[in-house]
Amino acid sequence: VHGVGKKDHFVCLRVKEGTRKRGATVPQYVPDNSTVKFIFTWCLEIRAVPKKAFLRSLVNYTTDISEKRRLQELCSKQGSLDYNSFIRDPTVTLLDLLRVFLTCKPPLSLLIEHLPKLQARPYSVASSTLFHPGKMHFIFNILEFPSHLGELRSGVCTGWLADLVAPVLQVNQKSKEFFSPQINIMSRPSNVFHLPDNPSVPFIMVGPGTGIAPFIGFLQHRQKLREKHPDYKFGETWLFFGCRHKARDYLFQDELRFFLENGVLTYLIVSFSRDVPAVAETAPPKYVQDNLRLYCKEISRILLQEKGYFYVCGDAKNMAKDVTETLVEVFTIEKGVDKLDALKILATLREEKRYLQDIWA
Repeated sequence: VHGVGKKDHFVCLRVKEGTRKRGATVPQYVPDNSTVKFIFTWCLEIRAVPKKAFLRSLVNYTTDISEKRRLQELCSKQGSLDYNSFIRDPTVTLLDLLRVFLTCKPPLSLLIEHLPKLQARPYSVASSTLFHPGKMHFIFNILEFPSHLGELRSGVCTGWLADLVAPVLQVNQKSKEFFSPQINIMSRPSNVFHLPDNPSVPFIMVGPGTGIAPFIGFLQHRQKLREKHPDYKFGETWLFFGCRHKARDYLFQDELRFFLENGVLTYLIVSFSRDVPAVAETAPPKYVQDNLRLYCKEISRILLQEKGYFYVCGDAKNMAKDVTETLVEVFTIEKGVDKLDALKILATLREEKRYLQDIWA
């Protein structure tokens, strides 16, 4: 595993004869005749936090007595606090462990057994095939976070994408050609997160940051539909967008202005959470949910009277939760009901597939 010269060696996988592990099978996500490099690059989540069972197995391949003892402590029932403090919470990886436990030399078979499958990362398409035939546009924010040693690390996929597209952003002045990287993608099963079938139905979009991605596709699609069917009646469209700083985080600013000017987008409501207001006394809305509260009458009208749609895209942990709570507040105020009845209204919207989310953790 540690020998660089072995990275191009082909690997043959099979279940060990006489194994006592119940239900042991060869992982289907590792193709036949894969090289060591291919397996670690495309098949295994090498940045996953090792579980206790993995640590317990590593003990058998560690020669130093003190290192053995420490691994045993970390995977023991009594060492749960240490495991959480030193392994799980700081998101320590296998490579981090091997750098500390220098005499630990696990075989490749053990790593394939314990490292989880490298999961695909879902991204929302930020374009319409009507607007960009034969092309798909994506946007991403580079996730960066400090390791347990204080080193700055990038997200597995966003870091890889950033490195991959870096040459694309630099034009070769001599050849004027772009380097075109190859990225393997796959579509998710069809879902309901798309424009209403009836173009006359109004809808509201909430997409701060990169959550704006699918709505750019929505607006591009609507633009082409308006051009192709000028006789159609189109419902009003609202977009609530937010970011930290207007000067450097306002994604698709020119495109949104274009959609607003030609009527594809009826209302554009923006907020900038980190910008300091020009007038100290004023306190503009910081987040999308703050603006939602300001337009509670319009939101209630669109959703409850005109049977419109409400779309949310972005962070599930904070933003989506706050938007949901704000919508409950809107129904409570505008319908004059208690929270329980407001939640029932929201549940009805979900059942009718008029409250739709495309969110990620």
